[in-house]
Amino acid sequence: MEVFKNEFLALIAEDNKLFIAVIHPGYNLKDFNNVILENPTFQLCNFMGLKNAIEEASGKKVHIGNIKPRIDVIVTSDEMEAKIILNITAKEFIEKKVEISTEIIDALNAKGVTEGLCNLFNKPINVQKEVVVAEGIPPTHGQDAVVQYFKLSEKKPLVQEDGSVNHYDLNLIDNVKANAWVGEKIPPTEGKPGKTVTGKLVPARYGRDIKLKYDRKTIAEYNEDGKIVLRALNDGAVKFEGEKIKVDNHLVIPRDVGYETGNIHFDGYVTIEGTVKDGFSVTAKNDIEIKSPMGIGAVDKIVSLTGSVYIKGGIFGKAIAKVEAHKNVFVKYCNECTITAGDDINVGFYALDSNLTAKRVLIDPLHGKIIGGVISAQIQIVSGIIGNKSEKKTLINVSGFDRLAIKAEFENLLCKYKDLLQEANKTKRQLEIFESSLSGAEYANMEEYNRYIRQYDEVVDQIKSLDEHRQRLQKILETKGEGEVGIFKAAYPETYLNIKNMQKRINTIVNGSFYVINRELRQG
Repeated sequence: MEVFKNEFLALIAEDNKLFIAVIHPGYNLKDFNNVILENPTFQLCNFMGLKNAIEEASGKKVHIGNIKPRIDVIVTSDEMEAKIILNITAKEFIEKKVEISTEIIDALNAKGVTEGLCNLFNKPINVQKEVVVAEGIPPTHGQDAVVQYFKLSEKKPLVQEDGSVNHYDLNLIDNVKANAWVGEKIPPTEGKPGKTVTGKLVPARYGRDIKLKYDRKTIAEYNEDGKIVLRALNDGAVKFEGEKIKVDNHLVIPRDVGYETGNIHFDGYVTIEGTVKDGFSVTAKNDIEIKSPMGIGAVDKIVSLTGSVYIKGGIFGKAIAKVEAHKNVFVKYCNECTITAGDDINVGFYALDSNLTAKRVLIDPLHGKIIGGVISAQIQIVSGIIGNKSEKKTLINVSGFDRLAIKAEFENLLCKYKDLLQEANKTKRQLEIFESSLSGAEYANMEEYNRYIRQYDEVVDQIKSLDEHRQRLQKILETKGEGEVGIFKAAYPETYLNIKNMQKRINTIVNGSFYVINRELRQG
């Protein structure tokens, strides 16, 4: 079909292809640009063919381009958006707006675009440019489950000053009563499907469920107001074993431990509201709190087999009292006693003529003093003052650690951490494949999907455990050298430092950090 003709040439359309037949020589190639501008459906694809045809003027048909539709409808691959391009002149659009509106509607119908149509003719339309005419409705994905657990209080003592009163306080044991809230889950929701511009439903992702992890012997779950609520089955102390929350046995003694109670041996947590009288002992599997501000005296022993010990007051041990903890010991002050901890010993004010042994011994750097006794640590000892003006003999021992070995362990842990993150992401992608290709009702109860859920949960638990170990190693690596004694105010003469078998006797008042690198004792 002939679509354009002048005295020099004719343009023919066949099967949406554009041909030229030049019948007379002398046509100026530049004038062909005006033909294209006046006929926006013409698309030139073969410039050299056009040039040669004009030069030769042989009358033969030469393929030079394509014929574009007057209304070009473009639907995105996901069918969530449709656009049109009006391949007409601005003049024609103005003169024939009503007819062209009908053409647009017909073209959209031919492409199956029936949903999400915009109010096209209430806004300016530029010809020969893409114009969005329809938008699909994206699915509203279901909300993932939201899980909350009882938040344990921070096990970190703070020494504050309020006028003349000093406070050294923490909650070592988080006690709850039977039926108390210890966690909850807001279940996942289904979501709402979307719709494409062609009317197809787009499935919504079902919210991802999160498993509640709790000890079923001490905690039960209840449906309350659309939530799953965890409540304690008995009085006790809240703790986490890995990722699982539980309520452990908790013995609360509202008075002193003495002749009325006898020695205490308990398979759980122990809180003593009073003190422990001289000669008596307390042994517990988990944490022990002694909450009397008077502290304790010449007790036989206070022992936590797997946990920590907190003594709100101090210790006047009379060279008899012994305190042992698998983890940490927190005490306001200690006088003539022996304390052993698997991790840290935290002292608020002073250690006088005491034997302290732990990985780290931390005496408050602002108020703390070590006077006399023997203080031994593997990694670090910190104090404001060591010794006194009377030059009381004070022994400070840091056995030290192998920095290269710790660093190697840290780097191996980071590699494993990275591998686990990749595994978690891979498993998460598998879950997303299920969730994007199937409806929630289809995949929620599929064994394979739930296997991936369990696998993902296990990897996340491993990542959390590794991260806790990473933090412990990082604390060690933050210590200077391969063993450090930090003296924030002053160390007096007759203070003896032994760091990784490198000795130093303090002869003049000094402060700063003493540490060992490459079998050399340094101060910095």
